[in-house]
Amino acid sequence: MKFIYLLLISASIFAQDKSIEAKIMAITASDSNPKNREFTIHYEIENLTNNSVSFFLTPNTLIANAAASMTLFPVYKIYINDVFISLDGPFFEKNGIDWETKLLGFKDYTTPQAKEVIKKVIAEFEAKNKLIVENYTKNGGKSTDEKWILENHHLLESKITLNPKETKSFVIKTSWNRERYFKEDDLEYYLDEKDKYEFELVLDLKKTSFKEKLCEEEYLRIKKDRNFIEGIFTTNKVKIDFKEKI
Repeated sequence: MKFIYLLLISASIFAQDKSIEAKIMAITASDSNPKNREFTIHYEIENLTNNSVSFFLTPNTLIANAAASMTLFPVYKIYINDVFISLDGPFFEKNGIDWETKLLGFKDYTTPQAKEVIKKVIAEFEAKNKLIVENYTKNGGKSTDEKWILENHHLLESKITLNPKETKSFVIKTSWNRERYFKEDDLEYYLDEKDKYEFELVLDLKKTSFKEKLCEEEYLRIKKDRNFIEGIFTTNKVKIDFKEKI
């Protein structure tokens, strides 16, 4: 399955729809956190057409190419010395509860204080999900499957619309835990600070593939909408720094 996905990504570079263009504007890094190097990725999506376009995307997080399948996240690819390497890392998606940010001040997550923060975060997360389900029911939703209701809510919430010729800016904040050794299946990689690294984003926009997360009316409306786009869109490559010190 991974091999097929990689072939699709590679082939799409030469055949992607030109309705939109995605471009990385800058990547900044900070070592203010002693445990992790914080990265901020600034990128833009431009509507190249004279019509409004819509698509599903969760624009402010990311996922590794090696782990990407039916995702709403921008997919990132790492090139080492100009060669694409399929790594499940060094960055990882942040979805739902951002534990790292909430527990930033704690060295030990097993302390009573850290446990109290964890308890509070879980309670807030569960309360938010409960409210989503309640609102769905109040608005006439027919499903009783809470998992489906939440997936449906998050999918519809991810819809982005660009007006004709409009450009929108997005920011992804992620981090590297300074681990240099990675293993992917039978392959092993080491992030040598002397090597050259480049970073690329791929927007794998899907439309009809999310049929199971939509009610029939929603699915048919989106399917018929010619301005609701799908396809694979690749950004430019930008150098990224994994040196010991920046």
